[in-house]
Amino acid sequence: MLAQEWLYGERVSTPHDVRVERHLTLPTVFSKHTSHAALNLLAERIVFTDDIPSILYDMHDNRQLTFDGVLSSAKLPYDCFWLEYTTLIGTGQGDSDALESASYGALVQRLGSEAVRMHIIIGLKWPEVPIMSTLAYIVEFDVWPPVVPSKSVEGRKALQFELCYAFNQERLISGNPNARQSVSELGSIVSELIFGIFLITQPRVYTDEAVRFKASHKRARAARNKPPLLEYRKLRVHICKPRKHYSQRPTLERDTGSTESAASIQHRRYHKVMGHFRHYVNHEPPHTTWIEPHYRGDPSLGVTFTERDVSR
Repeated sequence: MLAQEWLYGERVSTPHDVRVERHLTLPTVFSKHTSHAALNLLAERIVFTDDIPSILYDMHDNRQLTFDGVLSSAKLPYDCFWLEYTTLIGTGQGDSDALESASYGALVQRLGSEAVRMHIIIGLKWPEVPIMSTLAYIVEFDVWPPVVPSKSVEGRKALQFELCYAFNQERLISGNPNARQSVSELGSIVSELIFGIFLITQPRVYTDEAVRFKASHKRARAARNKPPLLEYRKLRVHICKPRKHYSQRPTLERDTGSTESAASIQHRRYHKVMGHFRHYVNHEPPHTTWIEPHYRGDPSLGVTFTERDVSR
């Protein structure tokens, strides 16, 4: 994962790293008295196992979507989350000194009611060399979805954001012969990240796997001064056209005297619920509602962290 590589691997440091570390680094000890505000600062993680640019351009070429449609309808699944993907596009595959892969990730945060900020990290992998990563850009959007009417093409939408930091600032300055290409590359990265945000709110099915580690393994890592391993849930989400059906059924009364299962306890632990579309296809008239991201559970029972692996 790029997030872990950036936190604990080789990286080029920047003055802004501490902001990202604050949200990506998970504490190893929790108190039942930890406030919801403190827990909400921790970023949920979404990892795409497929190449996002390839999915985007394939779906666009097949006329399954439009860029205007994606940019106009992307909803934030959480108020604070991390999204990453790996791609082979642009790595020069076939060359002897070519990159093995390029990874892109973003810490996405809602700022107030409309504004959004992205800290974008890039990781490059060469053969037989560890991933080298750095915080490459910080961009902010005054509104979300981040689109405005295009000034050049009537009836079209344009992506709008403010660049707050760039590792290649000098290449983006007007008058630099490489400025147009550099701006285009940044626009592509931001668009691909927004496409990833769009896709994660359109899941159909998933599998749920609890990831745990042996106590002996944890002790061995502690003895070698390595970062601790945290237990978490891995949801494998398959993206496609949603076809969820919701029927109204009477609520069943629970037997409060029965012993609760491990699954029900896990469900009641404090956890973030991802924003998502809910499709009422059996209602009259059929309609779709956006459910805002929210929080559930009791921190005194524990805290559940989720990594979402997304694939086709």
